[in-house]
Amino acid sequence: MQRLFSFFIVLLCYIGLSCIFISWNHDYEDNLPTAKNGILDLTHWNFEKGGNAVLNGMWTFYPNQLLTPKSIENGNGKNAQLTVVPNQSLKEDPKRHLASGTYRLLIRSKQGGKMMGIRTTAIYSTNRLYMNGRLIGQSGKPALRNSEYPSLRPYVTYFPIKKGLNELIVQTSRADGSAGFGIAKPIFMGIQSKITYSHDIILFNDMLMIISFFFMSLYFFGYYFQRRKDIHLLFFSSFCLLFAVVISWISQGRVIYLFFPNLSLGGLTIIESFSTIAISLSVFLYLYYAYPKLVSKLVTKVSIVWALVTVSLDFLPFDRLTPIELLLHTVLAIGTIFYASYIFVLAIINKVEGSIYLTIGAFAMSVFVIIATINIYSSKVLSSIYSVSSLIFLLMLSLVMSKRFSIAFKRSESLAAELIRNDQLKDEFIAKTSHEFRTPLNGIINTAQTLLAGSRNRTISDEADKLQMITRISYRLSALVNDILDLEKIKQGNLRINLIPLDVATTVTTELAFYKLTAEKKGLSLSNTIPTDLPLIHADENRFRQILNNLVDNAVKYTQSGQITLSADLLEHEVEIRVADTGSGIPNSELASIFNAFERRERLNQSEGAGLGLNIVKQLVEIQKGRIWLDSEVGVGSTFHFTMPLFNPDQGVAPGASVRVPSADFENQSDVSTTVDNLVTPYLSPTVQAPKILVVDDDIENLKILIDMLEGIPYNVVAVKNGSEALNIVKHEKLDLVILDLMMPGLSGFDVCREIREQYSLVDLPVLMLTAAIINGDKHYALRSGANDILQKPYNFSEFSARIRGLILMKQAAGQATNMEVAFLQSQIRPHFLYNVLNSIIALSYEDVEKSREMTAAFAAYLRGSFDFQNTSAMSTLRKELSLVRSYLTIEKMRFQDRIDAVIDVDDSLNFPIPPLMIQPLVENAIRHGIAKKKAGGRLTLSVKPLLGASYLVTVSDNGVGMDEKQIKQLLLKERSGGVGLKNINERLKHYYGTELMIQSTVRLGTTVSYRLSVDESQMQTDE
Repeated sequence: MQRLFSFFIVLLCYIGLSCIFISWNHDYEDNLPTAKNGILDLTHWNFEKGGNAVLNGMWTFYPNQLLTPKSIENGNGKNAQLTVVPNQSLKEDPKRHLASGTYRLLIRSKQGGKMMGIRTTAIYSTNRLYMNGRLIGQSGKPALRNSEYPSLRPYVTYFPIKKGLNELIVQTSRADGSAGFGIAKPIFMGIQSKITYSHDIILFNDMLMIISFFFMSLYFFGYYFQRRKDIHLLFFSSFCLLFAVVISWISQGRVIYLFFPNLSLGGLTIIESFSTIAISLSVFLYLYYAYPKLVSKLVTKVSIVWALVTVSLDFLPFDRLTPIELLLHTVLAIGTIFYASYIFVLAIINKVEGSIYLTIGAFAMSVFVIIATINIYSSKVLSSIYSVSSLIFLLMLSLVMSKRFSIAFKRSESLAAELIRNDQLKDEFIAKTSHEFRTPLNGIINTAQTLLAGSRNRTISDEADKLQMITRISYRLSALVNDILDLEKIKQGNLRINLIPLDVATTVTTELAFYKLTAEKKGLSLSNTIPTDLPLIHADENRFRQILNNLVDNAVKYTQSGQITLSADLLEHEVEIRVADTGSGIPNSELASIFNAFERRERLNQSEGAGLGLNIVKQLVEIQKGRIWLDSEVGVGSTFHFTMPLFNPDQGVAPGASVRVPSADFENQSDVSTTVDNLVTPYLSPTVQAPKILVVDDDIENLKILIDMLEGIPYNVVAVKNGSEALNIVKHEKLDLVILDLMMPGLSGFDVCREIREQYSLVDLPVLMLTAAIINGDKHYALRSGANDILQKPYNFSEFSARIRGLILMKQAAGQATNMEVAFLQSQIRPHFLYNVLNSIIALSYEDVEKSREMTAAFAAYLRGSFDFQNTSAMSTLRKELSLVRSYLTIEKMRFQDRIDAVIDVDDSLNFPIPPLMIQPLVENAIRHGIAKKKAGGRLTLSVKPLLGASYLVTVSDNGVGMDEKQIKQLLLKERSGGVGLKNINERLKHYYGTELMIQSTVRLGTTVSYRLSVDESQMQTDE
């Protein structure tokens, strides 16, 4: 992420700079007069105020002819045409194939007799200048075919101007192998003083840069001889020297001709090629040796190959390759400075010393390279700011080196002071450690003596505070001893770590549970914002938890108010975890030493501990190939950052590691019926007449062992590998017990247990939790999360099976109690209902004897079902339940006459086991609380429909008064007086089938109550 961020920052900066300078180049010189149809009108140009004029525009051009002013006057010029001057387009141009030519421009002026000057910049490859018929300057000897002494040397010449039209003629000829033709850059004209001044300023700027970089090159070269191990100084010295060479030929003044007046065009080409290639290589090699941790070897190798290919093409005798060569040089130059800027930005992000100076320098050099590139491709000449940007670059590099020298000197002084300080710390450590042991030991002794001297009539509960104090002090001593032992093991290199794939979110959630109570007592808010979808890290579980414990404990200790926040982000190859607090903060003076051994916050009046915790944390992080650092501000708070590498499935795990993800490669064992490789979850064991147990463990090997143990007892086993699968099974299966591993990726054992307890009570579905953790708090928190029992790994088989048997017997006893409750409640016939039925029978005996007899028979059948002692058993049948429903409906229909319309939609052949009184109370509830409250009565429908598999949907619906959401919630909470209520039915559904009542209701429209139950096909019945 850092590299990607740096790349885009540099890219955006370069795009912005390029757009700025390209726009500037486009608008540059647009306000100056230009030639039209071979005539330039300067009558209105003020040379004193406006400065030098640029002779740009449409000139007359005579191809392949070298004409003198007299020849043109005599009409010897042929094929005259208009052409744009200057012209340096890289597109295919017909003039590229010309050997010679003559340019002609008429200049109209209102001044006469005044001395003027002309300054050339780039005319390929030889040229002569005539003004008003007189030769005023030349470079080389133009010829129709083979020009002599080709050169790109610019020059200044002077001439008197006349009033009216002045004729300027420029003869040019192209040398073999030349990259251009004709007037490639503007020609400037002005009064003598202005032309001389501009020429002198250009030479001064160029010489200033060349001399500065030359002496800087000598300085670093001498420094390299004093420190041979710093090879990057040699390459930087080479860069400064080569940059001086580049300035000598790339600038407008081309001062290289001052040092080598007779330098040929071929020699200049060789210097240009080698200097640009060599300077790029010097930059890449400097970066490679100065920032070895940041620079890519691949990029360095590619740049070297690119440079060699470019220099090879430069010396091939093919003119058509010239645009390609120029493009390769441009890409190499821009790529070099772009990569240098990218490395410098990375250095800033990684807080490399002096990197800010390098970035400013890289920015200045970027300006130079972009302007130079635009000048190469453009016919215009931007105002020279080479010297400013180059000198800024040189100044920044000087500051970098001076800063490094200063840091090196300070480091030597600090090392000497550190040696003295370490000697003192050794003595202080003995004193501090003895104090840390003496104080708690003294507390234990005094507390124990108080207990011995106390009244003999006091019980253990009376002395609980003193015993808890002894326990707490003992744990503190134990932690101190462990810290000292860990520190010694780390120093000796004997600390063993067991790297496994580990889920960050699950582990952090587990650890924070132990600090919530402490934080709440101090009035602190403990926040966990770590994403649950982070990939697995490769770390030692116990050491990772030790790191978290130390950092969170420190945060709680030094935070008096506010909150503590844990967060994490995914980086390129690692995960960054942060522990932030709003505590007292740490002064800047202590940040550098906070991770040193024996450091404590004494300046903030903190004295607890021997100062070993953070030092151990740092070393534990680094042993696991991570990094740790701290941001802090006094009065604001502190943030500890540490990283852990991501788990790579290809690297495998250590033998015997407790893997936190499903493993892929285990050897087959002959005594295992189902291999680990082939175990697919959810796994269902062959059905036997025994309780059903759900087993949850993310380690496939451990899961297989548990399956084999439970099937051998035997039990019906459902096995899954994560919390999500477990909750899905709990929702759809009837279970007798859940065996749950504590540490799992995603949903931890704590999370799964809490979700189960939202649906089932401790007796409806017992949970046995397994843990291999060494932290005692795990046991306490597991029980608080809703576990019935917790078993520490490793455990023996007899203890394991005994705890399972005890929990299942508890559930069965609870089920029997529920059945007895059903029988007891149903046997209590409500007096009001009995009174109404008897009154109805008496009334009918006077009006309709047959109906009276029918109602008496139905009432007898209803009473027989209500007092049936079989209701104390676990199961009845659907037909018995429907018979009771029909008896009840017969009574109610006779009582309410036409106000009740009941429909029973059940296949007569359908019959299966069902707990008693699972339907009749729903029908009674629909009539009493739904239909009976409507004056016009209503309709009741009872249906039993088969679903996929051996499952059935039981539905009781009515179009009565209906209920709102609040009434529905209260309905499942309250007990029903004098009968079986919906709460009892809902609890038995959970107990027997793992399902719940589904209630849908709309006020004034009616209510639908339904539930789903699964039936063992072997228990299906077709008759009574």
